Amino acid sequence: MKLITIFSALVGIANADFPAWHPASYGDSRGPCPALNALANHGFLPHDGKAISIPVAVKAMGDALNVSQETAMFTASAAVTTSADPSKGLFDLSDLSKHGIIEHDGSLSRKDVSVDGDNHSFDQKIFDEFLQGLNITSGNVTIPIAAKGRWSRILTEKGRDPKFQYSARDRFNSYAETSIYFSVLQDPVSGSVPLEWLKVFFEQERLPYNEGWRTQPNAIRGFPFASTVLAVALATPEKLGDVSIEGSDADVTSGFHMQGLAL
Repeated sequence: MKLITIFSALVGIANADFPAWHPASYGDSRGPCPALNALANHGFLPHDGKAISIPVAVKAMGDALNVSQETAMFTASAAVTTSADPSKGLFDLSDLSKHGIIEHDGSLSRKDVSVDGDNHSFDQKIFDEFLQGLNITSGNVTIPIAAKGRWSRILTEKGRDPKFQYSARDRFNSYAETSIYFSVLQDPVSGSVPLEWLKVFFEQERLPYNEGWRTQPNAIRGFPFASTVLAVALATPEKLGDVSIEGSDADVTSGFHMQGLAL
């Protein structure tokens, strides 16, 4: 049975149509998550980004990114909580813009919600600031470099956004944002992310298949993802006094339980 399951998964990945990519058009729903936006642009999710069910989201993440069913279920379930009526079990990609649930201040590629209310559209200026924080112009992004880029965005927004929020949940979501792109785009040989792939992923909301990226050979599961989050955290010179932490439990691991990723 296990061999059949593995074979079925490999067939699904082999049939994935990554070259087919069409950016969002007028009326399509997109949100602050480049990964889910990319899945809609590639047709793994409905291209209009609307009325996405948990089973559809789970299949899309599995087929395109090799996210395990359990981890994809947690992610999709969290997305549903952002909808206007979670009881329907559906969400639009734009629902993810609801502040403080999944979306957070200090994004790698979006403005803070307090700036002008648009916390979902890709912003080249913000992304360029993130790239400057990486402090590389070519080559690969390692965990320490990724951590540096994330931390630079937090410090930048803390300094210029008087309404900057950084609760324990926001803190975890910020670490998760970096860990998601690292887990999805990581070259299994080098263990790092080619900068070119990273730019394509964020700037075009496209999976960099044409540039050499391939779906991860090993499923993206909760525990390895948690390990990536912790690795990013350990590579970050973050102290509780550096930013305002709301709530009594500001430990990164609390976020795993918030998102259903129990260790």
